Amino acid sequence: MMRGRSWVWLVVALAVVPAASERALAQAGAFGWSPDEARLTNEDNRLLWQSTDALNAMASPAAGETRSWSNPASGTSGKVTLVRLFESNGMPCHALHYAISFPTQPVPQGYDFTWCRAANGQWKVAS
Repeated sequence: MMRGRSWVWLVVALAVVPAASERALAQAGAFGWSPDEARLTNEDNRLLWQSTDALNAMASPAAGETRSWSNPASGTSGKVTLVRLFESNGMPCHALHYAISFPTQPVPQGYDFTWCRAANGQWKVAS
């Protein structure tokens, strides 16, 4: 589980550091981290990461587990689904799919990230 403000580093890194690929850049911008347009409010981000943490913290997760969130103030909502569990370089990993519904878009936007638990117990984005 990400603790404290670890996720803030991720947000800053994706917004400021040039992305390694167009796919990573597209996902970062789509999550609202583009300096040109902020789609997610601070509360949206908190709810999204809370859902991510809940899935990653499960003792015995199974593929298909989903956590939903909704922010009535912004009209934005989403689902985080555990798609696959696997091991990489000796670390447990979760492939998560994010479906985010923005009030200004007719269909939910989908994003995929892989999270792996490091030796210190913290979950980190692997891709």
